[in-house]
Amino acid sequence: MEGSWEGFLDIIGLDQDIRQKADLKELIQFPLAKPNTDLLIGLFDYIKSIYGSEKFTILWWYEPSCINVKNISNPYTKIISKADLKYLQGLWERIAGDYILFLPEEFNAKVDTSDEEEFIGVCLTKYSQLLLKTPDANEVLYLRLNE
Repeated sequence: MEGSWEGFLDIIGLDQDIRQKADLKELIQFPLAKPNTDLLIGLFDYIKSIYGSEKFTILWWYEPSCINVKNISNPYTKIISKADLKYLQGLWERIAGDYILFLPEEFNAKVDTSDEEEFIGVCLTKYSQLLLKTPDANEVLYLRLNE
């Protein structure tokens, strides 16, 4: 594990036995939190290598400026591919202070929790791996469960 994300696995609500199998690594750094095209293409390629598909689901929560509450129970999702690179860049910049999860295309958004970090833990448990844009937008983390 790297730097400031050392304790992240402790706050995503994993059971102790699952926590023992969990691994986190910093996959890609985005200097100045900018979603550089070349770095995003590398991210798309990595996602294809772990999920085996050109398409995948992105998931995020968004707090509109006029409402100071995030709707955790109804996250936004969209299936994207490399053709949607500009869409991802725009979303990255618009919600720079929030997570973006990169999940398999067949992701099912029905997760019973009202906490973002616990939601991430449930997704990790369900899919055994996921990628995550950090709220500071400087990194994408790779989380997985070892067998």
